[in-house]
Amino acid sequence: MFDIIVIGARCAGATTAMLLARKGLKVLVVDRSTFPSDVISTHFLWPHGASYLNRWGLLDRVLEVTPSHTVVNLVNEGIPLEGTVPEELLRQYFQLFHGDDSGIVQRYCSVRRRVLDKLLVDAAVEAGAEVREGFAVDELLEEDGRVVGIRGRTRDGTRVEERARVILGADGRNSFVARTLRLPKFDERLKCTFAYWTYVSGIPLDTVHIHRRGRLGLGLVPTNFGQHMVLVFGPSEWGTTFRRDVPGNFQKALDFISPELGELVRGGQREERFYGTLDQAAFLRPLFGPGWVLAGDAACFRDQCTATGMSHAFRDAELVSTALEEGLSGRKPLEEALKSSYESRRRGQVASAYYDFVCTLAEMRPPRHDDLSLYVALRSNPQETNRFIATMCDVAPVADFFQASNIFLLTDVAKESSSQHPIFERFEATSRTYLQNPFA
Repeated sequence: MFDIIVIGARCAGATTAMLLARKGLKVLVVDRSTFPSDVISTHFLWPHGASYLNRWGLLDRVLEVTPSHTVVNLVNEGIPLEGTVPEELLRQYFQLFHGDDSGIVQRYCSVRRRVLDKLLVDAAVEAGAEVREGFAVDELLEEDGRVVGIRGRTRDGTRVEERARVILGADGRNSFVARTLRLPKFDERLKCTFAYWTYVSGIPLDTVHIHRRGRLGLGLVPTNFGQHMVLVFGPSEWGTTFRRDVPGNFQKALDFISPELGELVRGGQREERFYGTLDQAAFLRPLFGPGWVLAGDAACFRDQCTATGMSHAFRDAELVSTALEEGLSGRKPLEEALKSSYESRRRGQVASAYYDFVCTLAEMRPPRHDDLSLYVALRSNPQETNRFIATMCDVAPVADFFQASNIFLLTDVAKESSSQHPIFERFEATSRTYLQNPFA
């Protein structure tokens, strides 16, 4: 009899198991994959994501093999911004969610999942959790309307049944736990991006570059093995035509968004095939019920356009492990602990506003004049640029940055300097051309 069985041993699952085992609970983790292995993921960590690893004593292991940096470069229609997430806002974030701001770092890194997930699984084992790789869960066991265990198969086909006080589903957007329990999806947002990416060596850049032009975007990020992840994304309705010639359209998109970066990628060496996804529709699911809990993408899935999935999975792990320890130790009734220490923080007004923000960005609408004016204004205001970046990655509340008084102040500044940027000269005509699918 285990205290917790965790289904899924990647970002949300392995870290939750590690934290619960460190608290002295008896934890079993199962995953149909074996490690190390990759999974579809932007594998980017914003500073709060790196801070979680640092709080848990794991960041140094990641940075031993992964390049990192302290600034991010954002370019929208040729208007460049550079900045970082301020320490003050990081501390406010961790105080808000966890009441503890220890371990804060201001570093970004992009760590391949074959590297990170293996490290997390090993850390769970070191903490005392039992991990079974290559284990396929076939069935959830229920008694009197409550989930009480699992039935599945080991790598050699042996049938196994295990029981626990709680089953945690950390098994991704297509969660077996959610499907088996027929949990509803709600607040679904079908408009999203398509995304294709690959890995290229020989690119002489050492910081993150995220560019937007028209309805297309790119990410160029240093990662493990001396390579860069190169990502292209756009509105989902263009995905079908894009995939007809992925190599050709990939380079075409790069050259359109940023000719300079397109040339750097052309001069590098592609080391792996192209990976892609056409469906990133967002949704929410219930977070817990009798004998079960969801975390990570199983509980809430959003588009990749802000690359916050792993950082949010780490946040979930710390929140849900705290709630489960409170409930299973008897300090609070389990349902009360999950509601107060997990659900209320995961589904509050701040989280709802960020969900709307990401889903709106994921529609990849052509830029508005006001949007670009805001970028121009931020160019001369490093403090607000940093706050904007913190808002993008869900460290600072969306409402704080986009409050009317702040936007009016910034756009007034922009009116005086917009003429220096070519996009404003033929804005209306350019915006019309952006509506046309370049891959059709």
